[in-house]
Amino acid sequence: MNAQFVKYTKLLDLIDKNLLYQHAETLSQWERLTGEEEAEKAVDYIVEELHRHHIQHNRYQFDGYFSDPVHGHVSVIAPKHLDIRAKTRSFGLHLPQGIKGRVIYDCDSEKKRSVNGHADRFEKMKGKIVVSWNYYEDYVKKIDSSGAIGLIHIWPSNEVAIHEETVGTVWGTPTIENIDQLTKIPVVGINYHDGMQLIELIQEESVTVVLKTELKNGIKRVSLPVADIPGEIDEYILISGHYDSWHKGATDNATANALMLEMARIFSKKPCKRGIKFAWWPGHSNGRYAGSAWYCDHFWQEINERCVAHINIDFPGTKGNVQVVPRSTSLENAQFLKDIITSFTEKEPSRFEYLPRGADQSFWGTNIPIHIMLKYEPIEEEKIYQTPGGNWWWHTEEDLLDKVDFNLLYRDTGIHLGFVDELANLNILPINLIDFIANSRKLMYELDKSSDEAFDFTTVHQSFKDLAEVVRKLLGKEILDVYRYNKLSKNIGGTLNRLKFSYSSKYDYDNTFPFQPYPCLAKVKGKYRSHTSPDEFLFTLTFFVRQRNRIVNEIKEIIKEINGYLV
Repeated sequence: MNAQFVKYTKLLDLIDKNLLYQHAETLSQWERLTGEEEAEKAVDYIVEELHRHHIQHNRYQFDGYFSDPVHGHVSVIAPKHLDIRAKTRSFGLHLPQGIKGRVIYDCDSEKKRSVNGHADRFEKMKGKIVVSWNYYEDYVKKIDSSGAIGLIHIWPSNEVAIHEETVGTVWGTPTIENIDQLTKIPVVGINYHDGMQLIELIQEESVTVVLKTELKNGIKRVSLPVADIPGEIDEYILISGHYDSWHKGATDNATANALMLEMARIFSKKPCKRGIKFAWWPGHSNGRYAGSAWYCDHFWQEINERCVAHINIDFPGTKGNVQVVPRSTSLENAQFLKDIITSFTEKEPSRFEYLPRGADQSFWGTNIPIHIMLKYEPIEEEKIYQTPGGNWWWHTEEDLLDKVDFNLLYRDTGIHLGFVDELANLNILPINLIDFIANSRKLMYELDKSSDEAFDFTTVHQSFKDLAEVVRKLLGKEILDVYRYNKLSKNIGGTLNRLKFSYSSKYDYDNTFPFQPYPCLAKVKGKYRSHTSPDEFLFTLTFFVRQRNRIVNEIKEIIKEINGYLV
């Protein structure tokens, strides 16, 4: 047994299993929809526990814009009468009186996320209610702008339960500039069985339905508790997880809230080089990351100057989710993640993934070099439900305490203790610029190879080549001032992460659409003049040129900063 393994597993001895259980049991007794009474009770409990353990904390309060789904229903009225269970989607249109219309099945949606297709695919949707396998935000906006009057989304796996979801396109609380981007059609979800029944009917005859949605959209004042454990230096690690939930949300996300409370207790008694902050977000779903966005907006300077890592935690300790998949920006040393996970699971991760937007990633504009969020899932042969964690109860009324595996929650708490203990005490941040740049160059060549020649990547390729050369010089230089070196790494890493995972300014947010790394340039993938309308091709090319300028110039600024350090 090696010393590193012993070091990590000893952290398990610090965990109070009884407290973990108490926290999860207490928090999962309430329906924690942001801004509602029981959500505020959950905050009361979090704050009381922080106070009980003498942990410095604040309970911030702010006004945000939220969309609470109340009721959805689909009634087939022709060629026969049929009532279909449905749930309205958060941030869809509030339409309690209902809308009647003919239904069209979008067979191209079987490709799931595709928003492309034959020329008249979307033209046919005008004035129709669309039945589809796709509900992603870019798709909803596309059919909305094409004149569709509603969307019925079918869940792709065969569970009876209907999952809560959102079609909010705006990140956080809307502004006067993007309020018009909110969805303007009613959207509901139905289960697989009812969806297949509806498709069969559509394929046989012309079908008319009445689609009803009821939502409560508006401003609510909400709480955001943050614990602050100071370190020896002014840098800190941010640990976060949303406390709001659909229904009682035991695994999503009471287990994470419990894990964070226990970590806060442990680290409050364990001095570290860097400080640690714990933030429990409101508005993850019905506010589209409203809590983390508000926090970033109001503490931007502090985060930009002092935060060196953000670890987001979502549904740990979930029954059956024995596999742990690391997700990050790929800037940190992969071995760092692998060693810690293997020490607690006795199994190396089967793969590494990029972070999803759902990890409350409101911080791309601030110079945070390390971003981590673990994914927990069943073994491959037991992945039968198409939900983020592979569990049928996700985002339903059945996400109750019996879905928690406390042995796994104990393990997952240990893994996060390992991450934070290392990050809070290492002299040099575990960043691998060489691999990150090499991977980025590969991604650029793939985009270049799979797009029209009008999208000229020449200057992008040269920029990354120049960056690789100057980084090699940097890594060959002896580190004489650790603080200054880490500051440089933070600035370089934060900028590179922002370029790879967003296309907005430092002070704003992208939309919530599905994305690929380098979303600013990835939009050209598969775009060729020969099969794209002249308008769309021109618009894409214009966007590409502006974003290319952004990347080339920002990399030039990074090179200038590194050269200044090398002098």
